[in-house]
Amino acid sequence: MRHLFIKFYLLVMACFMVAVVLVGWVYKDTAERAGNRYLERMMQGSLDLLTSELAHKPQTAWPQRLSEQSRQLSLPLHVGALADQPLGEEDLDFLRGGNIVIVEEDDTFRQLIPGSDQVLIVGPVPYLSYLHELHWLDIGLLLLLGLSLALPILLWLRPHWRGLLTLEQTARRLGRGDLSARSRLPASSSLARMGQTLDLMAEQLEALINGKKQLTDAIAHELRTPLVRLQYRLALLEPAPAEADRQALERDLAALDTLIDEMLTYARLDRPEMPLHPTDLELGEWARRHLPDWQALCPGKPIHLCGPSEPLPWRGDERLLTRAVENLLRNALRHATQRVELHLAAERDHLLIEVQDDGSGIAPQHAEHIFEPFVRLDESRDRRTGGTGLGLAIVRSIARHHGGEASLVASRSGARFRLSLPRR
Repeated sequence: MRHLFIKFYLLVMACFMVAVVLVGWVYKDTAERAGNRYLERMMQGSLDLLTSELAHKPQTAWPQRLSEQSRQLSLPLHVGALADQPLGEEDLDFLRGGNIVIVEEDDTFRQLIPGSDQVLIVGPVPYLSYLHELHWLDIGLLLLLGLSLALPILLWLRPHWRGLLTLEQTARRLGRGDLSARSRLPASSSLARMGQTLDLMAEQLEALINGKKQLTDAIAHELRTPLVRLQYRLALLEPAPAEADRQALERDLAALDTLIDEMLTYARLDRPEMPLHPTDLELGEWARRHLPDWQALCPGKPIHLCGPSEPLPWRGDERLLTRAVENLLRNALRHATQRVELHLAAERDHLLIEVQDDGSGIAPQHAEHIFEPFVRLDESRDRRTGGTGLGLAIVRSIARHHGGEASLVASRSGARFRLSLPRR
């Protein structure tokens, strides 16, 4: 709120000061100029008489006459040389013409004594000094008025800010997967319509996610039951089919079972409210522990583990991380020619898990599309090598649930997939 208040207050103050400057300029150009002319006319008669009288007296008699006149006017009077006056050339010419000049710097009136190079100086004049003090008083009052604007601005801004905070907190809760979050702003709030729109969106989102969850659960139930029946009937089929036909049927049933499992896994990961079960891991020890299981996926293509000597501590969901790396290794083993490499590394505030194969590689233009669900490249659609099209989508979803990212990085040969996870 502080930043919003400061910005809004500065904007109001800037507009206020511009208005004050314009008003002050108009006042100075009209009222103040008129006041100075009035003062000049008031003093013109008295000073003309005095300077004319001094012009007809010798300069030795001036001090006594000035002293007498000073007592009568209650103003200091003295003379000075014309050349010593702190005036510009234009004011000096004006003074030589017999006119009165007001010097604001010392609050004095000045008039040239006829027939001499001496100037009669009257002042400081208390009225002029008062005008200067009043000028500073005006500035002080304007500043006080500007500061006093802070209170009404704060009172006006506070309920708006509280409404914005409520909307922000509601949006954050929705982003974390709490689909029951609602702003429920009162009707008197200036942001009530925005809050109602956000609440309506949250209700529709909750209904959509719940419907998707119910659909996924229904598909799991409806598909797995006939799949188990098919497997059971295949085992009891009489007469038994040829061995090649039986193996082909078992492969198709296994592929269908894998597809259902992948679909259910992706559906669970696609829910923003999916909870994580974090544990503390050391990635090097974790990889060595699972390496035999990963190698069993394809014993004919060795998996080489490459990692730093120092520990790589990480906190996250071990089950999901294992699933993500297994999907990457399955994909690499499927397309590798001879071997696959699993690299573990640390980079600033992230830990990197990279899987490299020595296959034909992937064109750069496909780098983003391959992480979309059910997207497979044309060359991978062969029944012998093509997967379900959900493996890499699951990997990216797991990475993003942990605040990381999955990507395809440039490689001299084959494909190199990177799983970037934040240290925490």
